[in-house]
This record gives sequence, C-alpha cells and structure tokens, in this order.
Amino acid sequence: MGGPDRPLSGMFAERAPREVPASGRRTIPSWWRAIADTHMQRDAIREHGRSVTYEDLDRRSERLGRGLLSLGLGKGSRVALLFPNGSDWVAGWLAVSRIGGIAVCLSTFFSPRELALALRQADVAVLLTADRYLRHDYPERLEASLSGLGAADGQADLALLEAPYLRSIWIGGDVCPAWSRGTLGDLEAAGAAASSNRPALLGAVEALGSPADLAIMIFTSGTTAEPKAIVHTQGALIDKFLYLTEIDTIMPFDLSAGDRPLVTSPLFWVGGLLTVGGALTIGATIVCEDEHTPEALVARMRSERVTHVSGWGASVRVLFDVGDRSEELQSIKPLAITQLPYVRGAEEHSPDSFPNSLGMTETIGPHSGLPAGGLLSEGKRRSFGHALPGVELKIVDPVTRKRRDPGAAGELLVRGRWLMDGFYKRERSESFDADGFYATGDSCSLDADGHLYFHGRLGGMIKTTGANVSPEEVEASIRGHPDVLESAVFGVPHPGMGEMVAAVVAKRPDSELTERELQDFLRSQLSSFKVPKRILFMAQDDLPKTPSQKIRTAAIAQRLAEEMDTANSRPEPPQRS
Repeated sequence: MGGPDRPLSGMFAERAPREVPASGRRTIPSWWRAIADTHMQRDAIREHGRSVTYEDLDRRSERLGRGLLSLGLGKGSRVALLFPNGSDWVAGWLAVSRIGGIAVCLSTFFSPRELALALRQADVAVLLTADRYLRHDYPERLEASLSGLGAADGQADLALLEAPYLRSIWIGGDVCPAWSRGTLGDLEAAGAAASSNRPALLGAVEALGSPADLAIMIFTSGTTAEPKAIVHTQGALIDKFLYLTEIDTIMPFDLSAGDRPLVTSPLFWVGGLLTVGGALTIGATIVCEDEHTPEALVARMRSERVTHVSGWGASVRVLFDVGDRSEELQSIKPLAITQLPYVRGAEEHSPDSFPNSLGMTETIGPHSGLPAGGLLSEGKRRSFGHALPGVELKIVDPVTRKRRDPGAAGELLVRGRWLMDGFYKRERSESFDADGFYATGDSCSLDADGHLYFHGRLGGMIKTTGANVSPEEVEASIRGHPDVLESAVFGVPHPGMGEMVAAVVAKRPDSELTERELQDFLRSQLSSFKVPKRILFMAQDDLPKTPSQKIRTAAIAQRLAEEMDTANSRPEPPQRS
C-alpha cells in the first residue's frame, strides 16, 4: 500500500478542534444563523480600508432578503449577482439564500454577449450589480448586452426580449441609470417598509428551507463550448463547507477564528466560494483587494496582517518573489495543497511529494485527495489521492463504456456526495448515466490501491509527426520555469507534421526569457517532439480567456497558422552562388 507515509512535521501538528455548526444543519440560513450568533462582533470582511462585522453582514443580508421578498420573490427565484469580491457579493448571496432563491453567479469578466447569454439562459428575474469595478463599467456593459434596456423605465417592470424574465436591476453604487429600479440601499428600504406589517415573514420563509432546495448556479465552460450552468443544492454546499473545515481533510485548510485570509479567487467561481464559505464557517476575517497585481496584493498582505492567501502554488510563488520573502510573508500559512512547496517549512521537499486533489465545479471542488499533512511515498508520486468519503470514482473505456482494469487509462466517472443536482435546462439523462455517474471528460487511471492519476483531457491530444502529445504534460513543464506565470499548449495545422506543437506564455513583466531559452529548458524535461516549435509571449492581462479563465487557444492557433501561411506564400529569396 503506498499512501502518504511520511508526516510533514510541524505543519499541522498543533491544529486545535474548531467549533463549527452541527453536522445536522444543512441549509444556508441555519448554517449562517449559527455562525452569526457565535461571531457577531468579529470582523467578517476587510475591504477598502474598512471592516464589515458578522453582525453587519447578518443585518444587511436580512434587509436585502426582506427587499427581495417585497418584490414577490421566494423559493426558486433566480437572482443574479454581478459584484467583485467583497461584502456586496456575500450579503447578496446570503440574502438570496435566506429567501430560498437561487443565486446566479455572474462573472465580472463577462463580455456583453456572454452577459446577455447568461441572463437569458438562467431565466434571471432580478439582477443585483456593482456600478463599476476597475476598468469595468457595468451599466454601460448592460446596455451593450440588452439592446432595449437604454429606453426602459426602471420604475416599471422590465420587458426585454433578450432577457424576458428579467424584471428589475438594482445597483450597488451611486450611479443609477433611468432603467434601474434603484440602489441596493433602496432595495433594503423597500424591504423595511414592507416588513413593518409582517416582521416575522423572513423568519417563516427561512424555516421552510430544505437541504434539497436549489441554492446556487455557477457558469463553467470549455475552451470552445458555450457556458454551462451548474446547479447545486443548499445541503451539498453546506456539507462541503463543513467538510473542508474539519481537521485532517484533503485541504490544509489551516484556518481559525481571527485569521485573515486574502481571497484572490473570484467568488463567482467555486474556488473563491469554497474559501469564503470555509472562512465564514470558522469565524475568520476575509480580506479583499480589487487590484490583483503582485505588488498590490503584497501591499495588502502587509497592511492587513494577512495570514493566508488563496490561489495555487504559482501565484503564491510570485508574491513571495515580489515581497523578497520578508518576515511577514514567511509567516503565511498554506490554504491549498499546491502552496505547500512554497511555504515555510516545506521547501526542502520535492513538489511531487505533496498530495494534490482533483475536482471540478460539478463536485463543488475536490472529489479526490488525501489527508493534509502527509507526503506521498515514492511509489505514489503524482497521485491525486483517492475518492473522498461518500464519493465513488470509476474508470471506463471512452468508447465501450466498460470498466477498465486497475492501472488502465480511460474516462473518469464520479457520483455521490457533492455531485451537482444537474445542468440547468438539461435533462438528467444528458448529465448522468443510468447509474447516476457523471462523465468528467478527464483521462485518468486508478491503481489497485484506489489512487487516482490524471493524464489529461479526452480529445485534447495533439497529433504531431505520428505521435501523441498531451498539452497538459507540456504545460506542466513550462510552468516549472521560474519566469513563467501562465501558459497554454495547443496544436496548429501543419502540412508536414499534421499538427505543430505551439504554446502561448505569459512571463514575469521584468523577465527577458526568449523562445529559444524556454525551448532549451523544455528539452531537458521532454522528448524533442513534445517541445513547442513556436512559443508566443503575451502579457498576462492580454491573454484571451473564457468566463472560467481558461485561455482561449483557438484564436491564437489561427493567428499562428495565418502567419505560417503568409511565410510559406512569400517568394523564395534568390540563392547565392
């Protein structure tokens, strides 16, 4: 048996038991009630130099919930949230959950087309939105998304062909276009006026909540498909929050009441949502920063005495480099498995010694992993652990759908605890097989001990000169270069090779890394046919991305193909004698 057999001494040995809501409480209102009653006077959020206490969040979400009830909304109503990380998002999400509605999570990066598609696909009835965030002007973007919005009267119910269920839009901020119903403060005031005659209504609504109630809708997509709307129940969401805050879970979720994690992952995606849900569960203080440059984040870490940073290993490495590993940064504690090689006390271990975890939005994050605090034995390097409690994993042949033998690669299927209720507006037969398994599209294998190994995404292989190349394998090697921030590998049609392996790379702003130098670095790790023949460098902010922040490679591949066609069409230079 080759599980993690070497403890990582000192990293988790002194973690004390935490008080969390009783395991039987599986609705968001009951989960939140236990938290608010316990941590009322603690700071829940630090944003823009000010504190929002748990009591502030409780009262504001109550006022917003009453406001939503005054609009005639209730169980099953779809209310969209378009906010950056902060108290508006958290209070809005709690308010929607407290009335039994479905919180529709909209990406702050959505283009006008993507925004219109999401509002229409999710059948959104009410939109709560920020007025602006960094360079984004959301009233302007909404007018570009919904052609009839500019001429609408906000004091009457909206009736827009592009979003026929949308009835009102409420703005978080001072800018209120004529088509908006008002500010979030106005919505709170409307709730207060309506509840004066029925003060117990919200409590009665909360009491009717069920763990089976649909709670949240999160958009995800591949690099070519339209976004899919994944729906989870209240019970599954709370169960995952509680699981991740238990001692010795798969995550080094080493948080305690009073800790101050800096949340860099967007709350409208599952990674950010899990971090905030776990932090609230144990009474921590969430620190938010709008500007996500390494310099801005390091400054916030110092000014707010941050104890943790969300995100994967590479993002933490960049922050350490910017901060020159000062004393404040060296005290940062891990918040993700992939951070372990970069935090104090773990640098001497090989990165592939640390157990990773595999998951997806469809399973509210991790579905596999190992207890935190151990190191993988030599025979289990690069394992993603085994199925977490209550989860079943199965490997099948992608064509015949028959179960594969241990060690044989195939498509990973998953069912059980935390699996989504389904894709919105899709039949269950489109999402699950007859036995309730969901086909992940991941190429994986399970060994005889039940350890899971990830090999790549099905259908994503590059065929070059008769050989198969896994983009994920090449990307992992590229990310190993200290000057690389982000990368994607893809195939470009080529007359001689079938496909040419190519890559787009975002490097550190101060790096002078060249294509040849990176290729030489990769040749020391990969077979020659796997080394990209073309590497295009782009600034990280200029990388074209999907709403789920995956790099769109199709447009870049087309650009390189056109460049090659142009080069091939040029007349041959005269030969010198």
